[in-house]
Amino acid sequence: MLVKTLHFGCNWWARFGSNAADPHRYTRHAAYYNSTGIRCGNKIRRHWIVPGMIRFNGVGDFNPHLPLRSLGHTFLTSDVDLLFGGNRLLLKRRMPNSATPDWHLVVVSQSIHGRINFGSPAWKSRTVTVISASQLHQAQEAMLLMKPGDWVETACGFWHLKLTENSHPGAELILTGGQVPEDLFQ
Repeated sequence: MLVKTLHFGCNWWARFGSNAADPHRYTRHAAYYNSTGIRCGNKIRRHWIVPGMIRFNGVGDFNPHLPLRSLGHTFLTSDVDLLFGGNRLLLKRRMPNSATPDWHLVVVSQSIHGRINFGSPAWKSRTVTVISASQLHQAQEAMLLMKPGDWVETACGFWHLKLTENSHPGAELILTGGQVPEDLFQ
């Protein structure tokens, strides 16, 4: 499966190799994780309503010091697996720029896109796959796999994933069928 990364969740952490004598403990034998989260004071907590994460291995094409450099790139990935009580997606290696993605990794947050009614059976199009979702009071964040034309409904309206030629990642969420409330960014 090929996945283009358009956004990452706000929650990052790492697991390092267990052998303290291993010179590659913090590089090749490390794993880096990303998921949704909610800021609670100075910390980011998961508050998962749908547990899940994406993973980069230290031997892959991911620089943990500059994670945003991976945005807009297409990765060869595993299938989404349900392991240890949550969804898991392994991003194995970066593909050439000419690779056409099967899916786009998108993060929707209440602060940017508006509140999602996760209780509604129709808050997303049928083909959208939820990797992870976090919610605490009014704060929300959802990590999704989407295809062009897929949509998510929020309090602001419908956000469609559209292919674009003039933006760097080549795709973006576009608000249609609604308006951004004035108090959203306050």
